[in-house]
Amino acid sequence: MANKPVNTPIQTEYAEHLAAALAANQAEQATLSTRLGKLQAEEKWLAAALADTPSVVSAEPTLTPVPTPVPVSVPVRPASSTPPAPDGADAAAVPLPRAEKLADAAASAKKAPAARKRAAKKATAKTAAATPPEKTAAAKKAAVKKTAVAGAEKTVEAGPTLGRLLSDILSKQPGEPKKVSEIQSELEEAHPERATSVQTIRNALQRLVAKNGLERDNRQGVVLYTWPVPEAAPAPAAEVKGEEPAPAAV
Repeated sequence: MANKPVNTPIQTEYAEHLAAALAANQAEQATLSTRLGKLQAEEKWLAAALADTPSVVSAEPTLTPVPTPVPVSVPVRPASSTPPAPDGADAAAVPLPRAEKLADAAASAKKAPAARKRAAKKATAKTAAATPPEKTAAAKKAAVKKTAVAGAEKTVEAGPTLGRLLSDILSKQPGEPKKVSEIQSELEEAHPERATSVQTIRNALQRLVAKNGLERDNRQGVVLYTWPVPEAAPAPAAEVKGEEPAPAAV
């Protein structure tokens, strides 16, 4: 009894690989066959179209010289028709647009922005010409007045300066040293809309030290600011009328 062949895992894997390669080869052959059929059908159509195209006939000689004829550009594929597709194949591709149409479209696209600009300029000039000078002057005056009112409102909304607000806060408790963080907290409590950073408040306090006599002290690395206590006016001396000094005792 003959020994039966034993299929090892390697032989099985190799056979599967060959089968897959064979299937891929056959699929590619089918694709190329379909493509070849399309090309052959297109070739027949192009040959028939070329045969039906009339050739350029030269003019008979006359006494006057005949100008050289301009070569006629015959499109390969007419825009109104497409080559027939073979049986069982997909429809032929849509023919490409003519170069003349593409050129016209590109020229129109380039001219469109310039045309819109010219139309806008003409409309502006026509509006300016139709507006009487009196209305133009009144419009300018109204614009200037509106700008002035807006500037005045902005000045009112700005309110007092930061230095003024800090002076009002510190002057309520003269002689009491305060840190910058404490001053910032009081500013945010009294004027929350004017809240700002510690550095901005420190800069404003430095200006008050230089201009308004605000006292600045450094205690153990902590900077304190103190509003000076106003000096009391000297009391007037009592005036004694009609009294003479008593005589000294003997």
